[in-house]
Amino acid sequence: MKRIVVVFFVMLAAIGPLAAVWAGTDAPGEFSIRSVQPLTEEQLARLRRLVQADVEAAALAAAVRQAAEPLLAAQPRPLEAIHYEGLVNTDPRRIATVAQLREMDDVAAVVRYWQVSDDPSAAAMLERFILAWARTYRPTGNDVNENKLYPLLVAYFHLRHRFPPDDQKTVDAWLRDIGERHARAVQSASRFTNRYTKRVRLLSILGRILGEVAWAEMTEMAIQRFVTHGLKPDGRSVDLIYRDTLTYHNSALVPILELAINVGRPDLYDWESPDGSSIRRSVEYVVPYATGEKTREEWRNTTVQLDRRRAEAGLEAYRPGRLFDPQDALELMELAAYFDPALLRVVLHLTGSPAKRFPTWQTLVNAACQP
Repeated sequence: MKRIVVVFFVMLAAIGPLAAVWAGTDAPGEFSIRSVQPLTEEQLARLRRLVQADVEAAALAAAVRQAAEPLLAAQPRPLEAIHYEGLVNTDPRRIATVAQLREMDDVAAVVRYWQVSDDPSAAAMLERFILAWARTYRPTGNDVNENKLYPLLVAYFHLRHRFPPDDQKTVDAWLRDIGERHARAVQSASRFTNRYTKRVRLLSILGRILGEVAWAEMTEMAIQRFVTHGLKPDGRSVDLIYRDTLTYHNSALVPILELAINVGRPDLYDWESPDGSSIRRSVEYVVPYATGEKTREEWRNTTVQLDRRRAEAGLEAYRPGRLFDPQDALELMELAAYFDPALLRVVLHLTGSPAKRFPTWQTLVNAACQP
């Protein structure tokens, strides 16, 4: 009976807290994409073994399958242009874009399912979406907009070998166009915010897909540049200082943690800049706000005009004085638990899960990625 209860609560933790978001109930002009990470063959094998051997892992896999199966027959609706970055959420162009971009969350759901199952129907759905977007979307190099396509890149990382030569040539050329734009921007970067870390994440996976060693090798140097110029010794980030919000502080750290996992460099979590800043210190800065020990009023002193325009448009998420929601730290804490297992207690606190090892999908992926 105890095993059944644990399975039930693990499945609930996997689909419950984020179900409203995944069902499309975000604020106008906004949406969420569940996280996905590229896994090596060894990591995929380890993930699938865990699902076979561990009751909590099996429960998470069942939830992933439940979310993905209704999407396997979906047809893509690719965009030629993405109108998102720099627009207030209520802008009609952004709302129209989001209506179609939401399918990136469908892609992410099916990527997770394929990773755990190797289901050919999941691969077929992903191939369909990758090719449609590659034939339609025209790259611009905008880091915010093209970051939304990340689930497609993870899917192609896994499935590129399945594409016929002509289709592979089409997708590769599309990705090379995207990558060249972002490589130039990473090399010339002078602002080290969440936009920089998302751009580096794009470049890193594109380098791995296309065999561009120089792009892939930029990753570790870019992480150190971000720690040096984007983080402070007291744990604050440039995003927190200039936007007065933990939301973007967390958003900057999440891609960095993913990258450190992907390149197999857990030591980067504790790497210190000459001034003493580190990823660990910036994660630990968030912990008391995630646990509720501290509260924080957000957005009061943002220097970014777009934040103020969003507040003036009546968007509650950007209202000056709004208290930071501890749930907004969940993804950060899940990833950080890979480097610091003590942070699993924060994940358990935020999810309310009775699981011992794997309260969420990311904690299961963490185990699969351990050296």
